[in-house]
Amino acid sequence: MVEWALKNRNADGSIGLSPEFSHEGLWNTSLYAIALHHLGRRSDRDAAIDFLLKFRSVPIPAQAENTIDSRIVAWPWVQGTIGWVEPTAWALLALRLAGMTGHPRAIDGHRLLADRCMENGGWNYGNKMVFGNELIPFWDSTSLALLALDPGDHDLTDKSLDLLERSLPEVRSLYSLALASLCLSRFDREVDALRGRIGVMLSASAGDDFNLVHSALGLMSLAHKPVLTP
Repeated sequence: MVEWALKNRNADGSIGLSPEFSHEGLWNTSLYAIALHHLGRRSDRDAAIDFLLKFRSVPIPAQAENTIDSRIVAWPWVQGTIGWVEPTAWALLALRLAGMTGHPRAIDGHRLLADRCMENGGWNYGNKMVFGNELIPFWDSTSLALLALDPGDHDLTDKSLDLLERSLPEVRSLYSLALASLCLSRFDREVDALRGRIGVMLSASAGDDFNLVHSALGLMSLAHKPVLTP
C-alpha cells in the first residue's frame, strides 16, 4: 500500500483518490503524511506537508443562513471551497507530528475549529446553525477535532469531551467508537469499557461487515500507542 501511494503521488507531494482521479480527494494528503511520518519517510512526509501548507480553503463573506466565520482560511474537502472541520483536523494532526503547531496555517486551523465548536460542545461537519436551526454534533467529527486540539485548551475541549462521554451509549459505529477511544485516551479519560466494546466489534467483523479503515482504527485504539498524536 505504501509503495502504491508513493508510486501514484502527485509531483507536488500530494496524494489523490487514484491514478485516474489524482487531483480529487487531496485532503487525504494529511493521512498520507501521518503514515509517512511513522514509516520514517521524512523527505516524502515533508513534501506532503509542503503541499498541505499551500492547500488552502477559500474565504467567503459571512452568510445570513449560518453563524460561522467563513473568512477563516483552513483546509477544504475540495479545492475552491471554504474550510471544513474534518479536513482541517486531519491537517492539524499531520502538522503537529511534523513539529509545526506554531505555523500560521496551524494557528488559523485552530481558529476554525474554535469557531465551529457548537455552543454545548461537539462539532458538526462545518456549520453550527443553518436557517436558525442548531445542527447536531457528529461523534467522529467531534473526536477528530478534539484530537487536533491541545489538551491544555480546557475552555474549548472540556465541554466537548463531557458531551462525547455522555453520548457513548448511543454510538454503534466501530469507526466513531475507535476515534472516540483515541480521543478520550489522549485527554486521560476512562476508556477501558469503550475498548472492551471495540474488541467485541473487531472479533465479530468478517466478510461483508469487514472494513479495513474502521478495523485499523479499532486496532490502533487497543494498542495503547499514540499514532495520530505525538
